[in-house]
Amino acid sequence: MIYDSNLPEATENNNMECIQDGKYVTGSVVKYNCNQYYILSGSRLRKCTENGEWSGTPPFCTAECGSRGKLQRTYLSRGGRPSGIGTWPWQAAIYGVQEKDVICGGALIGEQWVLTAAHCVVVRGSSRVRAPEHFRVHLGTHYRNESLGNEYVQIIEVSRIIQYETYTHLNYDSDIALLKLSKPVKLTSRVQLICLPSPEFPILSEENLKNGNLGWVAAWGHDSSNNLSDELMEIEIPVVSNDICHLETTHFADDPNASKSLTGNTFCAGHDRNTSPRDYKTVCRGDSGSPMAFYTRALKRWQVEGIVSHYFGSDECSERGPGQYGVFTRVSR
Repeated sequence: MIYDSNLPEATENNNMECIQDGKYVTGSVVKYNCNQYYILSGSRLRKCTENGEWSGTPPFCTAECGSRGKLQRTYLSRGGRPSGIGTWPWQAAIYGVQEKDVICGGALIGEQWVLTAAHCVVVRGSSRVRAPEHFRVHLGTHYRNESLGNEYVQIIEVSRIIQYETYTHLNYDSDIALLKLSKPVKLTSRVQLICLPSPEFPILSEENLKNGNLGWVAAWGHDSSNNLSDELMEIEIPVVSNDICHLETTHFADDPNASKSLTGNTFCAGHDRNTSPRDYKTVCRGDSGSPMAFYTRALKRWQVEGIVSHYFGSDECSERGPGQYGVFTRVSR
């Protein structure tokens, strides 16, 4: 006899007796399945053996990451166009309770964890973390206006903030933080996880971050007219090696200290001086904390390699141009 069993999470221990209250008999086989958006680990089929224990290894389900629908090639902030609704299901909007608006972006990396930039959650002009109750996280949202698309949106309070211990507001080094949500999210077609860089295969991150490789950023920041975006925008931009970024930034600014915030914990992305102004795209004010995502072909998954930290050049998005790059905190460091 074969029984089907859905596993929302971890189940029976391998040493547990499989004959209980007459529910199973020796020789019974149980087939395990996970709910949608979860992946099964352990044995899919287990048999009730003659010694009264289950065969195989204990099954459990973990949330799938880095999977989404078909890519819609719409183009972020400066030079961008609206993204397709639900195109980036791991995108989080971090709302400031006092500001009453989206103040930063973030990436859903666990059912109760959001990755963002440290400077998004500190008191302005300092490295002191604000209280968790100052923020709430919106997931599954596309529009800045809270009243739109509410049937798809999950609004969750923040219970804890973990800032990277070496973060400094003086040069944005280690500009990364974790927000723990007050409850787990419900995974849907509009709310899913993005994969973190694999510690087992660090070469995959190095490959993604090679000079010229393209990654995607989505955010609600300023556009080329210096207006906040009403809906989630997206852009595809190339990685720029730190050496090239340093040389071009110091040349552009005519200041050898212009790129002093560029460290081994960061990387640059954007278009060089040879790009036409019409084709120039970049991150701008308000995009901080949003992930830069790469499709890692070897794993067939999307993973986050960077978090929008800051940028070189003018603070006004309309005044920025080719050769002025965005700076991202490296997640794999």
